[in-house]
Amino acid sequence: MRGLLFGVSLLAVVASTAQAQAPGTYLVYFDLDRSALTAEGRQVVQEAANEYRRTGTARVSLNGHADLSGSSDYNQALSQRRAETVRRELVRLGVPAGSITTVAEGETDPAVPTPDGTREAQNRRVEIMIPQPAVAQAPAPVPPAETRQAADVPPPAPEPEDRDRFIVSIAPVYGHNFLEDDGNDTENDLAGLEFTFNALPGFLGGLSLKQGVFHSFNAVDEGFAGRSVLSLDFAPDLGIVRPRLSLNGGGVYGEGVQDGFVVGPELALDINLFRGFTLRPKVAYDYQFRNPEWDEGILWAGLDLGVRF
Repeated sequence: MRGLLFGVSLLAVVASTAQAQAPGTYLVYFDLDRSALTAEGRQVVQEAANEYRRTGTARVSLNGHADLSGSSDYNQALSQRRAETVRRELVRLGVPAGSITTVAEGETDPAVPTPDGTREAQNRRVEIMIPQPAVAQAPAPVPPAETRQAADVPPPAPEPEDRDRFIVSIAPVYGHNFLEDDGNDTENDLAGLEFTFNALPGFLGGLSLKQGVFHSFNAVDEGFAGRSVLSLDFAPDLGIVRPRLSLNGGGVYGEGVQDGFVVGPELALDINLFRGFTLRPKVAYDYQFRNPEWDEGILWAGLDLGVRF
């Protein structure tokens, strides 16, 4: 049984190496969850551009791929971004844009078959295919064993589409205060703006800093109020949407509210409308520590427009 497993593994490695060394085929490898070219990747694209000029071919085909470590929809979009990155570099090196065609394969055609959710460096690639003249002899591209050393080389600055780990947003927000002040059973409302900075260092979420400026009305003491909270976010990245569950903690102060500490949950949904922008409907509840009852807090609702960078 061990001999059989060893033979199958050896056959897969030989097959992937043979694919990388096929005449006119160049393999550009990428870091995990990235579409920016590494130093080795730029060298491979340069060799492909030189081959294009040498053969005088009329077209170049690019096939983008991803491993199986993310969702299929996310991997489809990631493979397209990788193919687009290689296309732009080829154009910069003098290959006519009209001669290049791109195809996004996503996770459907792995070089090394793996179970779903597995990270595999040889599957994070773009294949550059240049048709060869009958008499031409194509030089061998860099083999996978060398390109896999990219992890030891500091990566260049990521492409703009990868730098989406932070969101700065502004939102119109409405709040209903179920107890305006101590010793008074009146309720009141607040309306204004909230500014949010989300730091999302990983797949599952991160931290957010929120600052609100509001005007209270229907209140005993009408005027301006503020809300400053820090939240811990659970926000799995599903590609186009990102559901968000947050725990807020901080304080409220000013007219129409009871000055003091608050804590409570927030539910939101990040919708990536188009490149660089996010729409986020949200609702939150603040429990006020000065009140003995849990239902004497403030209920908030808002709609953020955010910029990713």
